[in-house]
Amino acid sequence: GKFEKGMKLQVARTGRMITASRPQKMMGDDREIVEDSYAGDVIGLTNPGAFAIGDTLFSGPAHQYPPIPSFSPTLFAYLKASPGARKGFLKGLEGLLGEGAVQVLYSADDFITDPILAAVGELQFEVVQHRMQNEYKVETRLDHMPYSVARWVEGGWEDVEKLGRIFNAVTVKDQWGRPVVLFRNEYALQQLLLDEPGIKLSNHALPPLN
Repeated sequence: GKFEKGMKLQVARTGRMITASRPQKMMGDDREIVEDSYAGDVIGLTNPGAFAIGDTLFSGPAHQYPPIPSFSPTLFAYLKASPGARKGFLKGLEGLLGEGAVQVLYSADDFITDPILAAVGELQFEVVQHRMQNEYKVETRLDHMPYSVARWVEGGWEDVEKLGRIFNAVTVKDQWGRPVVLFRNEYALQQLLLDEPGIKLSNHALPPLN
């Protein structure tokens, strides 16, 4: 297929229509406006808030590539902001989550509204806090959690209820409301699998298809 500057594209995930008015070819720090490109070319499109990692853009008949999985993070921390900055905080969180800068989980207790950042390295936490401060003018703090292993429960909340209390672990939910168990360590995970051989856990999750 052929891509042309100014063409109308649809984002499969949201159905949103965009105009590719300033497609760019990048080489180091240099940027060059692209008039057209072909299969195999790499170009950049800018439209804040419109794209997420793994999005399919198409023109013509509808199409969507399989989603990219979210892999198991190993670091977890509550991200907190002052009450007066809540609006900017939520806006920033939505933007960063859409970009895939970090995974976000939530407490299964609806009275706890602070999001849980889930990452594979401390640098991801630092990037989120830096961007919150510089782009959204929101000061934040992290409260680290004592867990290092995450597993999605394939059987959903029904299986979580059957398990009852899980020692050395806590159950949270991902951005789509699906249960995720955070374990203190690999030993705690293996102990659960020994005690509950019928439980199906996954170290990654796919976004639900629209």
